[in-house]
Amino acid sequence: MLEFSNVGSVITLICVLFLSSIIMGNLAFRAGLGVKRWILLGFLIGPVAYPLFNTHKHYAWRRSVGKASGSLRL
Repeated sequence: MLEFSNVGSVITLICVLFLSSIIMGNLAFRAGLGVKRWILLGFLIGPVAYPLFNTHKHYAWRRSVGKASGSLRL
């Protein structure tokens, strides 16, 4: 069982969550997605939000491009 008995581990956890929210906000801004939403999600669930962000970014891109269009990635 995970116990946060010392202050150092709690501070580390808060720092990781805060850093994750900043990074998610920056990625959302660069991708043109809702920044506040991804900052909050990054602070609540931390680095676990990154795969969710990638999936959401891909769906938003497919929605804007359309289903019938092809793409060439280099």
